[in-house]
Amino acid sequence: MSALPTPPNPDELPIGFRDIAFAILIGSLSWLVRYICSSEKHSMGYILRRTATAGLTSLLVGLATKGYFSSEGMAFAAAGAAGYCSPEAVDLALAWLRKQSGKGK
Repeated sequence: MSALPTPPNPDELPIGFRDIAFAILIGSLSWLVRYICSSEKHSMGYILRRTATAGLTSLLVGLATKGYFSSEGMAFAAAGAAGYCSPEAVDLALAWLRKQSGKGK
């Protein structure tokens, strides 16, 4: 019989990986909390797409600002704020692209 692998100790994880995971979590949760507080109702696909967008944006902002802020809390705040507003920014960009592609016809 083979023994089950032991789960990794959180202290042994690379700091960069932990920070990236926190940035994704903060951005995704910030949008989910905003949705839960909203009176609008949407489909599960809509919620998952926008949550993934928020998490991905938080990841990218977290990576881009790594080492820029002297405070770790400020970097997490930037990642969370970017995740909070990113679904609307992506929707605006997609609407603009659709409008531009419709002009060429």
